[in-house]
Amino acid sequence: MTCGLSLALGLLTPAHAGEQQPKRFETTAQKLHKAGVRCMDTTQRPKCAIKNFEDLIDEPTNERALVTDGLLRLVKLYAAAGRDSDIKQMLRVFWEAGRKRSHYGHLAYSARYLPADFDIYGGGDIVAVKDAPLTGKLPPELFEYATTCDENRQAQIKDLWLLRRAQRRAKKSGLSVNTEIAKIHRENLAKRKKAEERRKQREARSKQKKPPQVEPVFVEGTCKIVAAFGQVEYANWRRMSFAMNHKNPARAIAFYAIPGLDEQLEQAAARGDLKPAGDKIWAIPGWQHNGQQVLVARLDLDELTLGTADVLRGVVTRSHEGKKSMNRELRNLLGQVPQDAHFFGAGTEQAVRDLGFGGMKKSRRRLAEWFLPRPEGIQMAGVVHEYLGLFIRMPTNNPIKADMLVSLSRRLIANEASDDDGNDDLLRLLDVAQASDRRALLMSYVLSRKQIMDMMER
Repeated sequence: MTCGLSLALGLLTPAHAGEQQPKRFETTAQKLHKAGVRCMDTTQRPKCAIKNFEDLIDEPTNERALVTDGLLRLVKLYAAAGRDSDIKQMLRVFWEAGRKRSHYGHLAYSARYLPADFDIYGGGDIVAVKDAPLTGKLPPELFEYATTCDENRQAQIKDLWLLRRAQRRAKKSGLSVNTEIAKIHRENLAKRKKAEERRKQREARSKQKKPPQVEPVFVEGTCKIVAAFGQVEYANWRRMSFAMNHKNPARAIAFYAIPGLDEQLEQAAARGDLKPAGDKIWAIPGWQHNGQQVLVARLDLDELTLGTADVLRGVVTRSHEGKKSMNRELRNLLGQVPQDAHFFGAGTEQAVRDLGFGGMKKSRRRLAEWFLPRPEGIQMAGVVHEYLGLFIRMPTNNPIKADMLVSLSRRLIANEASDDDGNDDLLRLLDVAQASDRRALLMSYVLSRKQIMDMMER
């Protein structure tokens, strides 16, 4: 009995209980990141932090989240040290660092069943943006404005921003706040008037008369779903993404990752806010879009798909049959976007060319397409950490033309930044460059909290 008890205790007690247990295994990338954060945030040693984060960028690893955080921290450290050239070098490696192969984990599961003519896709991680350090340092109403469906609340937030802008300008001008508010209204009116005049001029120059475009269904549909669930905002949803045909935005669809979706669907149907329209398919009562009934479907766990009946029923059918149909060119472009991007997007070559040159006369379009590098699609990624990083990549087949465009763009940016109009600080971190393999044109922009606040209140 005693021997049995001793044996049992021996099995339950770790060997060498009095000795220090081995530490959890850490990769080299994790060690470098931890050391860099400690030097930056705890011991306040910027040179030490820079050295560790630079080594992290050079370390071969697939731990993309660590690499991206280290990259944006380097941007912050370089900015504090006035090392602008090093900032731009870091921005150029964003697309390459820590990536060895294509990934699709950031796409909605049901995106694989999209119609093949859908050539634009974009999405975002709501939780990641909400929990980012930068978001916590910005006014809370900024995130609320982006996620609320309460139009009255949005109007209140706009008025608050207007007041802050006017107060800031009044301190500089010595005028009253009310006077500055009136000036801002006049300036906004003048901007809208100029924009309308430019639109009319473009239409007059173009021989092609475009019919009025219908907004994608998700523009209004997102808040329709919020209302059907008896809510006023979607701040607690996890992710959302959208896809559409660039020539016909009425052909569009949206995917939402919503915690506890099945329960919310059941409750909405019980209240009559959603009407059953098939197996795991519901209609939004009293709403049609472009003459079509609008439906929602639950095709995957906690994932809701929104679209008009003509589009969504096809997606549902292909889902049940397991037939993948997503545009291959679009899927390949999305697969090269880093998975840790908090928001992202991509468009095919034809979408970029039509949207970029579609309003031109044929002769001007031919000239522009001859002079500019041919875009093989476009990719966008946004990352929110201590800074907000925006990264755009345009694959191209002509490195010589791309190099010419880079040189021209840099001169334009330098000239604009040198004007005494307050743009210098906003443009200092804007960079246009070629990828290291010269097969893509890159544009990168990093904004600090101060710059974001300046833009909001300017």
